[in-house]
Amino acid sequence: MSPDFKARFLVALGMTRPDGVFRQPLNRGRLHSRFTRIFRGFMGTVALLILFVPGTVFGAVKLPTVKIDTLELPNGLHAVMVKRGEAPVITVEVWYHVGSRDEQPGKTGYAHFLEHLMFDGTTTLGRHFSDYIVRVGGIDNAYTTTDATVYWETMPSSNLPAALWLEADRMRNLDLSQKNLDNEREVVEEERKRRYDNPPYGTVIPTLYEQAYTVSPYRHLPIGSVKDVDQATLEGIKDFYDTYYVPNNATVVIAGDFSVDQAGQLIRKYFGPIPAGTRSVSPPIPVEPPQTSERVVRMTREVALPAFVEAYHIPADGTPDSYPLRLASEILSAGDSGMIYHQLVYEKQVALEAQSSADFSEDPNLFFVFAVMTAGHAPSEGEAAVEQTLKRLKDKPLSPKELQKAKNQILFELAQDRENSKNLAEQLGYDSVVLKDPALVNTEPSRFLSVTAEQVQAAARKYFVRGNMTLLEVHPGQTDQVTANWHTGTH
Repeated sequence: MSPDFKARFLVALGMTRPDGVFRQPLNRGRLHSRFTRIFRGFMGTVALLILFVPGTVFGAVKLPTVKIDTLELPNGLHAVMVKRGEAPVITVEVWYHVGSRDEQPGKTGYAHFLEHLMFDGTTTLGRHFSDYIVRVGGIDNAYTTTDATVYWETMPSSNLPAALWLEADRMRNLDLSQKNLDNEREVVEEERKRRYDNPPYGTVIPTLYEQAYTVSPYRHLPIGSVKDVDQATLEGIKDFYDTYYVPNNATVVIAGDFSVDQAGQLIRKYFGPIPAGTRSVSPPIPVEPPQTSERVVRMTREVALPAFVEAYHIPADGTPDSYPLRLASEILSAGDSGMIYHQLVYEKQVALEAQSSADFSEDPNLFFVFAVMTAGHAPSEGEAAVEQTLKRLKDKPLSPKELQKAKNQILFELAQDRENSKNLAEQLGYDSVVLKDPALVNTEPSRFLSVTAEQVQAAARKYFVRGNMTLLEVHPGQTDQVTANWHTGTH
């Protein structure tokens, strides 16, 4: 599971989602109003009460097993299918195992750029891919992350053949023309301005990643740099497309009300004839060396209030330490009752908003604590409060009640991942492509339930240390300026 910490950061700052991955304005997903969060919290409690097995001890929870059917074609394409009959609806997703981590220096933003171009038509059908989905009562979209590019459609079940044919068609017949390239280049550049360059706090996340990493491609976000997108050539984009948009780098996910046998036949019919790619789709990814000393970055921006973000390096998703760290994240940031929010906003009253979250991904990523200060309070006051809160987590194991609360929230989120065909397809795709195991949808709950308070404490002691942290402070000012100190600093 990979919570979108960037969305939470932008909500705190009153901005839109920053990763530049959705083609349309995002008004769904994890961006919720306070009322919605409260309502969903109530529904989560109800859901958990249903999930507890009567007559067992508190915490003995078992989510229903999801029956997963898989298929692999001779050309290397994988398919993951789950039939469920709550409504005559299906979600089809195609996951290409390529994201910004696969981009080479000078070619950042290519994965996201190509995502836009995938909606500009094929040599078979012409333009307006989405028109065919809308005509049958469906919706579609796509997004690009560090690790994958995902295309999805949700529609009436009877239109499964059309969805699979359309996806197979654009896998190899995309109309890559100079006209389409130039049009989408303008769209991407405007998107970057809207989400990064123009908002008051828009450059915080990109700057933080640049400072927290030295060699990892996670240094840049999926949106890419202005220079690289501006200089992208048709030949370069075609090369990227021919390398990564091939059956042996793709996973088709289907969830909803459909026949598994029919789906298998359709996948073989439409995707089977496509030749496997012959280029390497797994170039060596530079390994980020361990950070050994605190990095302090000070940014001056035209903002109303000061803010700060602390980023700690954490291991990849699915590794043993990721599970206690995810529970630590729940304890620290579980809404208004989370330790970070309670300490900075309620107790100390030095921050207007404060949150924490872990950005788990295929490779090691970052755990964040961020806060927007109230007028008259400096970032250093918030940083001191955060240090005190993390010290509590490191010095003393969680109480049974605290640990159980965090596990309950995790289980609620896992249950939400199954509540409709779209959520379920999303989780199956992530588990299959990023974590390499679709069965995790069934086995991951037990991994969280088995975590002990001592393991959470050990993970906090291991990762929440100053030598592993990059701190970025945002100070109000008339000119944009960034200064970095990569030695242990005092502030």
